[in-house]
Formats: sequence, structure tokens, C-alpha cells
Amino acid sequence: MGESSTKIDVDKLISYSDDLVEVLKDRRDIDSLTRCLSQSESLESSCDADFNETLNAIRDYQERIDACKQKTERAKSDIAGEAEVDHLQIELEEELKKERALKEELR
Repeated sequence: MGESSTKIDVDKLISYSDDLVEVLKDRRDIDSLTRCLSQSESLESSCDADFNETLNAIRDYQERIDACKQKTERAKSDIAGEAEVDHLQIELEEELKKERALKEELR
């Protein structure tokens, strides 16, 4: 059984080879294959250019996103700093009120 499947594969290979030889004998077929190869190379080049352009755009957008994240973090820390300043300002005003009250008591 193993020999018969090998025999079939060899027969298919010989048939394929014969078909290929017949195709390559015709000059028009060779020209068509050459044209197809040229077009596929052109298409590959175009795809590579598009890929590189897209990759550069993605990198540019990622840099912009990172810059926005940094600005957001700075803004958050500034807001937190402002809140702390406001809190300290309120504490200072309370202490000043206490001081004025003590001065009034001492008079």
C-alpha cells in the first residue's frame, strides 16, 4: 500500500512537471509570468512603503500620547500642590485670627 501511494505521488509530480514544461514553452506564458512577478515586486515595494509610513505615524502618535500623559501628570501634581497651598492658607488665617484674639485678650 505504501508503494502505491508513492507511485501516485510520483505520477502526479511527473504530470505537474510535464504541464510546467508545456507552459514554459509558450513565450506568452513566460511573458505573463514575468509581468506577474514584476507586478508582485512592485506591490511588495508599495506595501513596504505603506507599512513604514504607518509605523512612523504610530510612533508619532505614541509620542504625542506620552507627552499628553506627562502634561496630565504635571497638571494633577500642580492641582494637588494648589490644594495644599489653599489648606495652608486657611490654617494661616485661622492662626492669625487666634493671634488677634489673644492680643485683644491681653489688652
